[in-house]
Amino acid sequence: MDDSPSNSAEAIIDTEMDQVAEAPPEGAQFDSEADKWKSLSRTNEARWKAASAELEAATAKSTELEQAMTVMQQEHALKLAEIHLQHAAQQRGMELAPDAMSKLNMSAFLTGEGTADLDAIAEFVTSFGSVTKKPAYPQDVGIGPQSSGAPAQRGVSLDARARR
Repeated sequence: MDDSPSNSAEAIIDTEMDQVAEAPPEGAQFDSEADKWKSLSRTNEARWKAASAELEAATAKSTELEQAMTVMQQEHALKLAEIHLQHAAQQRGMELAPDAMSKLNMSAFLTGEGTADLDAIAEFVTSFGSVTKKPAYPQDVGIGPQSSGAPAQRGVSLDARARR
């Protein structure tokens, strides 16, 4: 049997609604005015207990949702800090391995409000020093002659020799 707040609240509501159903109808004759008011008071009390149980269940559910939302915001902030860290490293020509990223305490890169601390990230990345990035392709291909002297004397091409 599940003893969660929502199930116990439903059980209380069901039993109290049964009690409300047992209350005499509006048009019933009462022996005295006091019996009438006692009956109305009991009916009102049963309704109040049912509403209180509903409110308690809703409050518990609201608290659970707030806690889940806080956890999700924390996870989002950590992921955002990780993305900022990778971006800052790429701008400096470094690439952080996934193994290295998993070993970092990403909460150190968050501010008190739970946002990414860009200053701390920049400080961390600059602590590695500058990295000289090698170009991905050769830089001296197809740019013409590289000598500073006069152009070389070209002889007669082989094609021209064959035509003579």
